[in-house]
Amino acid sequence: MEENRGENRPLSQLLSAIPAPWMAFAGALLAGLAAHGMGMLNKYSWHDDIQGLFLTGATITSGRWMLHVLGWLEVLLFGDGHFSLPLVNGLVSLICIGLSAGCMARMLRIRSRGLSALMGGGMSVFPVITALFGFTFTIHYYMISLLMMTCGAYLILEGRGGLRKTAGALLGGCAVGIYQAFLPVGLALILLWNIVRLTEGEEAGEAWKRLGIHALCFLGMLAVYAAGSRLFLTLHHLELDSYMGLSQAGSLSPLVYLQRMGRAWREFFLPTRNVLWDMYPQHIYYLRQGMLLLTAALSVRCLIRAWKQSRGTALLLLLLLAAFPLACNLIFVLSEEVHSLMTYGQVMQLALLICLADRTEFSPAKIRRIVPRAAALLLSLTFLMYVRFDNQCYLKAEFQQQEAITWYTALISKIKSAEGYRDELPVIWRNMEEMDDQTLYNMDELNFLHLSGYEQDVRGYVSNWAWEWFLARWCGFSTAVLPPETADDWPEVREMPHYPDDGSIRVLHDAVVVNF
Repeated sequence: MEENRGENRPLSQLLSAIPAPWMAFAGALLAGLAAHGMGMLNKYSWHDDIQGLFLTGATITSGRWMLHVLGWLEVLLFGDGHFSLPLVNGLVSLICIGLSAGCMARMLRIRSRGLSALMGGGMSVFPVITALFGFTFTIHYYMISLLMMTCGAYLILEGRGGLRKTAGALLGGCAVGIYQAFLPVGLALILLWNIVRLTEGEEAGEAWKRLGIHALCFLGMLAVYAAGSRLFLTLHHLELDSYMGLSQAGSLSPLVYLQRMGRAWREFFLPTRNVLWDMYPQHIYYLRQGMLLLTAALSVRCLIRAWKQSRGTALLLLLLLAAFPLACNLIFVLSEEVHSLMTYGQVMQLALLICLADRTEFSPAKIRRIVPRAAALLLSLTFLMYVRFDNQCYLKAEFQQQEAITWYTALISKIKSAEGYRDELPVIWRNMEEMDDQTLYNMDELNFLHLSGYEQDVRGYVSNWAWEWFLARWCGFSTAVLPPETADDWPEVREMPHYPDDGSIRVLHDAVVVNF
């Protein structure tokens, strides 16, 4: 009878037995499957992904020397090469997110299992992950970077002794060497960890000493990254490229960085809408502003309590809270251009709300119960809308990819039907950047999606820079190609109409000329 009663325990009692870090892990996996199941069970591949189908992506010249090492380790482990596998790479990514969320829940001492699950869920459904699923060939590496950064921060913050903190700095530096955009996550974690300790009543003097150690560890992290980058560039006789201002890092005037810091602050409180780095589309923006207001109210409450305890503690807490927006949006300071794949640091805003809602004391007890529930409600509604938004992105990718395949299949058919066509003839593609086909159907209902990888309409999808790779790998048409300048002096070309009009594809001088 006792055993039977144990089996019939309410679900709430069963969940209460699960530690908060594991609830964060479970929340990340379940929410991740709901948000990205469509991206994991289908293959959407264009732009960088279609070209990098069997590559790791840009490595040493982009400062991602550890990505080069990971690619080498993958080949060594499996004995073949690199593959853009949506299900395998996606599962690895969700597991890394879940482990990162669990690690964060533990180091931030989140007591509420529900809020822990929401933290994991938020880390999975955040649109940066959706954008990365448009680059499946490298998403698992980037999520390994997130896990390494989180574990590095854990060692720096929780590790006792210099050896563990040094290992944390080394691990964090390697994480930056995979993808620099996760550096804000590490900095925000350091600040948030100290904010949590101050809200628990820690003295300012002790906190200042610890912050000094943490600052040294963070600088060590940057030193590891810089040293690794310089080492690999020297060994391979390469130089940093100019992508996103990488080659200018550290060489700009202080005024430029001050302006960028102002932009980072502004983007935290009033995010720019309908741009590539917009993480709060549609009505999610208003929910996010509601969460921001609740976070501000809880922050004021914590400051008041700290002031009563110690003015030094309150001032330090105020300083850390003021620096937190800059940490979350550090990428706006580091880079001259920002897009969706670079803004994962903003997910730490959710972690701040969760931490404050989990431990802010109110009186009477009724208010103390309402606050975390209000936070959980706002977070749940936001994540539900994120799941819907993520699936809208995959829906757009599904339709546009299928339409592009059909369009290129028709193009191939017309090429092979051209008078005088022979299989060995090379092709000359002309004016692809001016391609315009009025018969292409554009779904205006999906044009509101501005996330990187899903931002273009169908014409932009068809004429993307990697269109020749798309033509070969999705439609099976691969042939010798001559540069468009080859036909510049051919008089027949000047009279050709533009594709898809009749006569826009002709066999001339032992070559197939396609005039877009």
